[in-house]
Amino acid sequence: MAEMTGDRPFLVAEDLSAVGSMSLGVAGPILAACDVATALVPTQLLSTQTEGFDTPAKQSSANWLEAVLAHWTQVGIRPQAGLIGYLGDATLVTTLKRYLRTRKLSWLVLDPVMADDGVLYPGLPADYVVQMQTLVTEASIITPNWTELQLLIGQTPVASATRQQVRTAVDQLWQGGNPDLKVVVTGITVGDQVRTMWFAHGTDHVIDTRKRPGHFYGSGDVFTAVLSGSLATGLSFDQSVRRAVTGTAIALDQTAKEVTDRRFGMRLSHLLRFLNTPRPV
Repeated sequence: MAEMTGDRPFLVAEDLSAVGSMSLGVAGPILAACDVATALVPTQLLSTQTEGFDTPAKQSSANWLEAVLAHWTQVGIRPQAGLIGYLGDATLVTTLKRYLRTRKLSWLVLDPVMADDGVLYPGLPADYVVQMQTLVTEASIITPNWTELQLLIGQTPVASATRQQVRTAVDQLWQGGNPDLKVVVTGITVGDQVRTMWFAHGTDHVIDTRKRPGHFYGSGDVFTAVLSGSLATGLSFDQSVRRAVTGTAIALDQTAKEVTDRRFGMRLSHLLRFLNTPRPV
């Protein structure tokens, strides 16, 4: 992936929750810690995240987004690369897909945020999986969890998977679309470990990390933001995935130690210090 240049921002399109540290609320600080200039686009304005607080007050930015993209085109703002996360409705998918096809980015990370633990997130339309399948064709890298990967290939989700089962699922995804697509699969439970696998050009790699008890809302957002920030600073795909695994573990450990109510998302201060530590030359 090409390193970002200073005059073209990094597009980030995902939801913004008024309460809690997740999605756009974590992507902004993480990318700032990586010295990446951003163009931040909230796709949905939420009173809280969509899980754990009943039904949040929600405002789609679909109409505003159309105006934003038109204004950027008018004044010559051209994002160089980008990250797309939670969208939540078909109109936003269509708008972004049209923009990406007319304003080609150097590379795009897509986190198909739609499901976990075998089920779709609350409030998503019935055809959302199909909508997300069409957006995958625009991406350079996707970062589904194991549930989301299974949904993307039309498979009924099962809880656990062997390395070969994940590889077979990714092969099926490649056969249905872009064989050059890079894929990172997160959240694969293997005993008392959580597995991350990544795939590019026929190769696969694995990292297993200790599973922390309980559910951590926003951990996937942290992972994808660190991955994107690392790519934007010129690290390779392999280096960026490894850095994202390490960085997410740092945030998980701090959150587990300091946060009683996990619904409010992730603690980031230890992770931000890690990202600000100069890397060996």
